[in-house]
Amino acid sequence: MKFSLALAALLPLAASAADIAVSVGKSGLTFDPTSVKAAAGDVITFSFFPKNHTVTQSTFDNPCEPSANGASSGFTPVASADTPTLWKWTVVDTNPAWFYCAQTAHCKSGMVFAVNPTADKTVAAFTEKAKSGNGTTTSSTTAAPSGSSTATGYGGKNGASHIAASAGAAILAVAGAVAGFAL
Repeated sequence: MKFSLALAALLPLAASAADIAVSVGKSGLTFDPTSVKAAAGDVITFSFFPKNHTVTQSTFDNPCEPSANGASSGFTPVASADTPTLWKWTVVDTNPAWFYCAQTAHCKSGMVFAVNPTADKTVAAFTEKAKSGNGTTTSSTTAAPSGSSTATGYGGKNGASHIAASAGAAILAVAGAVAGFAL
């Protein structure tokens, strides 16, 4: 019974996360919207449209370069706009996060995206840096995960196991506290 109460206490936390939709390449070389405000735990669902794009994490100062240990969808080709390919990224904190399409010349065309941009570091300034070539555009040959149209990005890796492990650890910790023992 105590374990059930502990689990029930955690359910509102999981239910409060937002799912934020972003289109990739639906209207040309764009992310739509170009930026979002998101809380820790929110999930951004990127819907890829034809033909071939990436969602690659970068830094504000180097918009067209992958950041060390940053998230990446890999190249995600899509044959039909009727069935966009999905890739999910879980927001880990409210710090700004910067992304671009690593397809040759897309970043320099302004195909960039921001999570939680600030008054000092705006998505407009990030876009201008990309278009001006401030940061070298690179092309990656990383393929999208095979056999799946949906992947969950977390810190540059598939995050499904990380999220499950974190949730499991939280449930066990609460259950242990309710039962009177520590893990």
